[in-house]
Amino acid sequence: MHQVIELLVRDMLSPYLDRMEELSSEVEDLRKRLQLIIRLGYVYKINDKNNLVKIKHGELETPFIKWFAQSSGRVSHYRCPTVGEQAIILNYGAGDTGTQSIALIGIDSKKFPFPTDKPSEVVTAYGDKCAEIWDMDAGTLTLKAETLIKLDSQVVRATNNVHADKDIHADGEVSDKTRTMQADRLIYNSHKHPHGVPNTSVPEQQQ
Repeated sequence: MHQVIELLVRDMLSPYLDRMEELSSEVEDLRKRLQLIIRLGYVYKINDKNNLVKIKHGELETPFIKWFAQSSGRVSHYRCPTVGEQAIILNYGAGDTGTQSIALIGIDSKKFPFPTDKPSEVVTAYGDKCAEIWDMDAGTLTLKAETLIKLDSQVVRATNNVHADKDIHADGEVSDKTRTMQADRLIYNSHKHPHGVPNTSVPEQQQ
């Protein structure tokens, strides 16, 4: 009698047991997916076109995926990540292949620390040779370049005084609101003093 009752109960519970097993599998799958939604890793490889990266996290690595850029519209910004740079993987597709993921880069690490620890400074260091430093408290901008700073524009205008700590060299012509330096030089080289005494007489031409 006991066996009959046991078989009867088991038969009645069978659909529920099957459903519980299905739910258990679904919960385990969801757990694995949740673990892969946000992962911390580092840039492992960069593709040949320098527009996709592979991120290694633990023993796993993503396929080549896009990285998050500062802007990508009418204003567009490009900065290729560095191999070894720390990154967060955002798996927006929640799959286990990593194809629907994007890399969030720009996280400081021991290998690549922040270029400053001063809260008043906004600094962008371009490798070891160039830097852009804004000091918000001092109201200053410092541009550093080991070799050259090139301003590619038709006009460069200063609204106040311009000071130079060292010599200024110009490959083109330099002029003010009156004339060019070359025109001024021609006046100087050809000017005459009517009485032949430069120290006391007034020249015929004015610079």
